[in-house]
Amino acid sequence: MRIDRHEPEAGVLSNVVGAGDLVFTAGSVADDLSLDVKGQTREALAYIDQMLSRCGTSKSKVLFATIWLADIRLRDAMNESWLAWVDKANLPARACIEAKLADPRLTVEIAVTAVK
Repeated sequence: MRIDRHEPEAGVLSNVVGAGDLVFTAGSVADDLSLDVKGQTREALAYIDQMLSRCGTSKSKVLFATIWLADIRLRDAMNESWLAWVDKANLPARACIEAKLADPRLTVEIAVTAVK
């Protein structure tokens, strides 16, 4: 099976890996940490779009998403950006979890698994 690794980061991880017909993204976050959770979600999802495209797939083929929120009370606000992005005809399975994120300014981190 062919494995393609893209966008290595600091010798720690690849931001996206394609293996056979599957694509896995690392946790994606916003670049602009001054944004609220809606803005950070939009930025993270835009980056996910880029990674999926790089591997020959798209959000319509996302199978599963994991979303980490710094505060679970931000879920409704995050969902506004999620619902504007997700392909409503092809909703993935999803987990939404409260977690302490790597930078205290981060409000959301998202990882997805998709099929090509």
